[in-house]
Amino acid sequence: MRRGPGLSLLLALALPGAAAEAGPLPGETLTRIGQVAAIPADQRKVPGFAGAWRPAAAQDKVLDWINGLQERATPACRELRVIDTVQAAPDLIESGPRPTHHALESWEVEACGKALRYDVWYRFEKGASRLAVIDAKGADFQAELDPPYRRLRELAEARRAEEAGGKARWLNLPLPPDTLPVANRSDGRGWSADFAPLGETLQDWTQLVSVQGLPRVGGNGQAVALLEGMQKARAARCGVPAGEVSLLPPGSNAPHGVVASTYLLCPQVPGTNYAEMAVVKAIEGPDWLYVVQRAWRLPADSPEAVRSASREPREAAEAFLAPVRLCNPAIERNACPAPFPH
Repeated sequence: MRRGPGLSLLLALALPGAAAEAGPLPGETLTRIGQVAAIPADQRKVPGFAGAWRPAAAQDKVLDWINGLQERATPACRELRVIDTVQAAPDLIESGPRPTHHALESWEVEACGKALRYDVWYRFEKGASRLAVIDAKGADFQAELDPPYRRLRELAEARRAEEAGGKARWLNLPLPPDTLPVANRSDGRGWSADFAPLGETLQDWTQLVSVQGLPRVGGNGQAVALLEGMQKARAARCGVPAGEVSLLPPGSNAPHGVVASTYLLCPQVPGTNYAEMAVVKAIEGPDWLYVVQRAWRLPADSPEAVRSASREPREAAEAFLAPVRLCNPAIERNACPAPFPH
């Protein structure tokens, strides 16, 4: 199974070097949805993004680093509490002979009653992954030494402006336990990511969570049109009648458009011996049309038999999708405790 870059993080000191010219890095690629293989956390150690998307070992490394900085401070402080963690910027990929993946988080900390903020910079490189924790006093100096960090800070500033303008949304996506990424795409047509249980692949899966962002078109109705199109395509492929598309009650998480859902059923996927079922939720945001689906594979059988066998998986899929919603980071975040990398 393809997994994300290794997380054997080595504490790295600032590297000596001359200041580089500002601007894009050679061969840079920005991922609109965050880490190329975002890894859901196996244990929450801190609140916010890092607690949902960074493994316990990575969270521990950052905590150890910050505690060390505070113990060496004047005066020393041993009363530290993490208030929040966020993904500060879109992730950055350097292509080339040794592809390198950069990620930046912002950690808000209270140390002996004093509010502090740290940049947490991950550099994922095969066999040489590193981590740096940088406080505000050393950020400018570190940015001069390291062009990737400087570029991440530029992207972070652009993101803050976008969120302050109310044009960005966070997607709450509480993935099931032991679920890991198996595919990821981001291009001019939008972005997508697929997650499957540990040990399964995009080709050989029993359960699948798919999330997709499509460019928005003007007005409401895009969500319904998309789901109706999915029903027609499934009907033509699987020889079953197209199902209904339901409108869900509008809420504060999607004031710019509608929220719709549908249930897809294929009693036998052509050329296979299995059936597929999925519950799909589409949310019209101001930035993207968000489409999330929870799918299962079952033994092929008659439509009635598969529909009966899929009753429990369907209920589980609906329960999974119930808390999937959008939050406006400029005004509220509590409704999105498991924000998907954006």
